[in-house]
Amino acid sequence: MKITNIKFEAKGENLTLEEVLEFERFYAIELPESYKSFMLENNGMRLLRAYFFKPEVWEEELYFEYLLPIKYGKYNLERANIGGLDDFPNGHLSIGHVQGGTISLSVKKDDYGSIHVYYSDGEMHKLTDSFTEFLEGLKEL
Repeated sequence: MKITNIKFEAKGENLTLEEVLEFERFYAIELPESYKSFMLENNGMRLLRAYFFKPEVWEEELYFEYLLPIKYGKYNLERANIGGLDDFPNGHLSIGHVQGGTISLSVKKDDYGSIHVYYSDGEMHKLTDSFTEFLEGLKEL
């Protein structure tokens, strides 16, 4: 999955398909193809410039920080989700951060693949229907 509107570098070491499949088996989930493809190419995202995401119904922008690598590095999906999916509400996987919140990916059937922002006070808000929509919605400051 090529993203052309964002200046970034991969966050972690290269992943193999077997490592991604192993992650899916461990959590008993299936990652959306667009997310899996992006992670196989990049294993996370470290921004080279400042970006924000602004949902149409919000007045405020969300300042995007990074996407976690699935594996490797000091802080990755394995560590962020160490307690399993029960740490996050409603079958969501923590995949990255915006200023003040966590970006989550839904792996439940009725909302599969959608992207949400989750705050420590328990509030969760849907941002987009897909990982691709989220990346395409990022705008440079």
